[in-house]
Amino acid sequence: MGRTVIAEDGIETYVTSLAAKKTTVVGLLFGQEISAQKSCVIHLARTPDPVVEDEEEESESSLETQNKNVRKGNSPTEDFDDSLILDHARQVMRSLPGGITILGVFIVSSSDPFQNSAMNNRIRKLLTSIDVIIGKSSITVRQQLTCERIALHISNTTIKYTCKTFEIDSPVASPKPADWKFVNAAGSPWIELHCTTNVEFFIGLSDSESSGTLRQQLETGIDLYGKAVKQCICLFDGKFSTDSELVDDALTEKGTGKKKSKQQNSEERMKTINVKILIPELEVKQEKQECSSELRFGGQMCIKAYIHGKATVREASQVIREDILRSLWARCDMHCDSLIGEEQRGQPDVKAVLHEPPRRVLAPLPFSPISVSDYLFPGEGPADSLASLADLLDLGTLLDGDVQDYWEAAAEVNDAELQIQSDSTLLETTISKQNSATPSTNSRAILLSGLIALLAILLSYLTLQIFRSN
Repeated sequence: MGRTVIAEDGIETYVTSLAAKKTTVVGLLFGQEISAQKSCVIHLARTPDPVVEDEEEESESSLETQNKNVRKGNSPTEDFDDSLILDHARQVMRSLPGGITILGVFIVSSSDPFQNSAMNNRIRKLLTSIDVIIGKSSITVRQQLTCERIALHISNTTIKYTCKTFEIDSPVASPKPADWKFVNAAGSPWIELHCTTNVEFFIGLSDSESSGTLRQQLETGIDLYGKAVKQCICLFDGKFSTDSELVDDALTEKGTGKKKSKQQNSEERMKTINVKILIPELEVKQEKQECSSELRFGGQMCIKAYIHGKATVREASQVIREDILRSLWARCDMHCDSLIGEEQRGQPDVKAVLHEPPRRVLAPLPFSPISVSDYLFPGEGPADSLASLADLLDLGTLLDGDVQDYWEAAAEVNDAELQIQSDSTLLETTISKQNSATPSTNSRAILLSGLIALLAILLSYLTLQIFRSN
């Protein structure tokens, strides 16, 4: 029996608009594996076109693509740039909340790529490379239930859907047919896991680590913090539940202790559970080591993760941990990308450097109750987020009011800045006092020596006068 892939029915309208362009369109499928035989797709996003600065460069790029197609013997309608798709996947993983991942790719074109063995191999390699990006330990905690990844083809002439799955761990296995279905309220009821956590930890950096790039220093800190996060305990609505228990069964009516009725559950597209996380202290190495500097993380993060309605407590805990690490890494990664020149290097000679990563905002998907993330730097507003989401996730229909920028407040760094400034001022004052103390002591010694010399001259003059009078 092949795999079943259900998708939000509103996506069909989006696909129709892509097919109307009569050109090859490639993009990513987002969603969640519900079981070993069933996946749910909540959104499709086409890969953005490469940025072209001027018309001359655009014409040269188009000519180069056509020549490349001729050399390879590929049809222009089947050609696409794998590197652009992989770069798109790396950026998209920053925006996806815990529990939501990239399930595969889609292609809108005139001819069926599955009829070409070379294209099948290319799609398999592309899915394998995407899986490497997804499987990065710092951003993924809930592993996929299977090794199958989805490839969807839509004919832009007949609007026919052909869905197949590729086993990425078996390079010789043939693609398997999958059943693609558009469903109203696919995956519902979803469970939204929400909490706020304080991130407070520090690590010591050796001389070699201090001289490395800021990204390397942050990776060291996040990897250490990730070990503690993966051991955290999650309390759902203030209660501790066993890993095998269903999250939905763990919910009870407040004050009554009775489970919610099935009729009420079926009418809801989204349930929200408040989660409290207990993160153990970081494990510190027992052996002594000299540290030339210290890296401190501090702040409050909004956590939003999503899981299907039949998930266990273990799965829900995994997506919570995943969102914590994914959100923390996304901020640090974007902050490092924004630095230029020497700012990317470590600065061990500086007493203190204050970094302010971007804050998290949320925006709803057009056909699903699930929200995706964006990150705003200081001074940016919802309008900047709209432009970013329109380019990255093809959410061009969002309005200013759709961006939820109230989940996290802008970082208050005034006190920290004043502390750093006061420390620097104190240091400068101490140095100034030390420097000014030396000249003061020297001038006193010179003055005293002068007085002694003057007194000696005066005594010599008086002695000479007395001698002459005698």
